[in-house]
Amino acid sequence: MTGKTHIAIGVAAGLTIAYGKPINDQLIIITASTLGSLIPDLDHPKSKLNQKLLFLKNELYRIIFFIATAAGFLYLYLQSNNVIFALLSLIFLFISFSTHRGFTHSILGFLIFTYIIKNISSQYSIPYLYESISLGYLLHLVADFLTPKGIKLFYPLNLNIASPIVINPNSGIDSVIFTLASIYSIFLLFKFIL
Repeated sequence: MTGKTHIAIGVAAGLTIAYGKPINDQLIIITASTLGSLIPDLDHPKSKLNQKLLFLKNELYRIIFFIATAAGFLYLYLQSNNVIFALLSLIFLFISFSTHRGFTHSILGFLIFTYIIKNISSQYSIPYLYESISLGYLLHLVADFLTPKGIKLFYPLNLNIASPIVINPNSGIDSVIFTLASIYSIFLLFKFIL
């Protein structure tokens, strides 16, 4: 799936969960589910998030950037002895060496990342952060699982797993999903206002 479709799915999921909740919680839920829907593509230099994070949009710079990020979190861990920093260092190191749809698109990547978010959420008392990011992340994995290329679900095994029923992103179905998710989101926004 394309980045814009992942964003549309993340926003639609966030709006669905946020409906009827206080405004502060709504903002956290929608932002977190949208961010969660983009995180798995950190392993691609031209992903939506990397367009904002990386000065140069190429694979070598992506690797260097995430190794440096891992080193920064390792330094913070050594200074504070906070396990979250050690796990963040580990996850960014894995991201730096992962191929697209590898570590970040696996069960292992999902579990480590959501464990970190759960701890951050409870440590800083941020309601709905864990659930929202996890949902956005999971929906990203499901969407990519439905493509012909599939995902390396059982990373570090170098085996792409795809759904028996696939959606070819180049067939126009991606645009249909984007449009439907956007229409649904607009509908929910009107319900929020009324």
